[in-house]
Amino acid sequence: MAESTTVTLQDINAFKHKALQWANYFKVVCLFDNNQYPHANYQSVDWTLAVDATEELTCGDDAFDKLKAFQAASDRPIYGYMGYDLKNQLEKLESKHEDHVGFADMYFFKPRFILEIQGDRLTLNRNYPETFELVEMITKMPAKPHSAADVLTLRSRTSKVDYIANVEAIRQQIEAGDFYELNYCNEFYAEGVKLNPLQTFIHLNESAKAPFSSYFKHGDKYLLCASPERFMKKEGAKLISQPIKGTIRKGATAEETAQLKQQLQNDIKERAENVMIVDLVRNDLARSCKPGTVKVEELFGVYEFNTVQQMISTVVGEIREEVQFTDAIKHAFPMGSMTGAPKVMVMQTIEQYENFKRGLYSGAVGYIEPNTDFDFNVVIRSIFYNADNEYLSIRVGGAITYDSIPEKEYEEMLLKAASLLKVLNASIA
Repeated sequence: MAESTTVTLQDINAFKHKALQWANYFKVVCLFDNNQYPHANYQSVDWTLAVDATEELTCGDDAFDKLKAFQAASDRPIYGYMGYDLKNQLEKLESKHEDHVGFADMYFFKPRFILEIQGDRLTLNRNYPETFELVEMITKMPAKPHSAADVLTLRSRTSKVDYIANVEAIRQQIEAGDFYELNYCNEFYAEGVKLNPLQTFIHLNESAKAPFSSYFKHGDKYLLCASPERFMKKEGAKLISQPIKGTIRKGATAEETAQLKQQLQNDIKERAENVMIVDLVRNDLARSCKPGTVKVEELFGVYEFNTVQQMISTVVGEIREEVQFTDAIKHAFPMGSMTGAPKVMVMQTIEQYENFKRGLYSGAVGYIEPNTDFDFNVVIRSIFYNADNEYLSIRVGGAITYDSIPEKEYEEMLLKAASLLKVLNASIA
């Protein structure tokens, strides 16, 4: 293992911004920031920045077997992402739509530099001699001023009329007994966009302060993520999954926010959505865990974020000794909150109704420790950008059930997109 050094930071936020500014000169950057969210369970380090790849894994076929071997060969944590379309390797599925952003199905890397902040303490893993002076170099970097973003207009991949019609068609399939719940999404996009990804992420992160925020740069491709949701974490023998289903806006006052929270807590439709996915997650975890250990630690918890309120449940279990960490991931991927139930049937149906390739959206970004502990978010509330072809995209959606009202589903989708549009200084044509 590499040596490490720890220092106390005087101005934490300034150091974080400058460290990102320094890191952005490299081809590969991965940041995790929990924004010290006060209500998050099972949080680890507050802020982690992994920079520069000394070894890389980019996968098409046999991704999980290759990931297992790549992790086993590393003496320190590896960082990376898993795209939604890995589903095609796990089930007899396909993805026919175009993907203009272009993230690989799976990518992990062994970083040259790892910086971690817990409270006001910075730990720097010194993998190369020049990192001895790294903290001083970052601290002395001049801060770059924020500039106003250009006004953008995004086009909708699916029109409002078609989106509402599709929700109604999905409802009819639910009524016919084809499935119980389906997560239906839309894409808003723009071409020929000159974006400053780092500055945009800093603005997004400061606005959302989400507990599973991530900035990922892989060459010309960027993920700017303000996710409130964890996909799965492994702590020793414990697996933890925290699906989100149920969204409502925040109020103009604390009193109104409390009233809206109560409204969400008691909403029969939202509770039905949530419990369906909880049952699906319980089943996914049961494939990896010892009999009788899968439990719901919290059901229908409503948590307040900077932009919305969400209904979150926590499901845990004790992994069996013979189950590999990659198997635990495979048994639950893609996450039920972004598919619906039953999972294979709805993923087939999603391909029929959606007209874009999800790619990294609905996937997961995270890290894996040398002891195979891991933590991954759900890639939602995100901006995707390809600097090479100047393509910008946001993707949002929601769970459709029999009780869904198509017009309200469209409104909820726009509510989820609102914070991203604000950060981009954008509107929808």
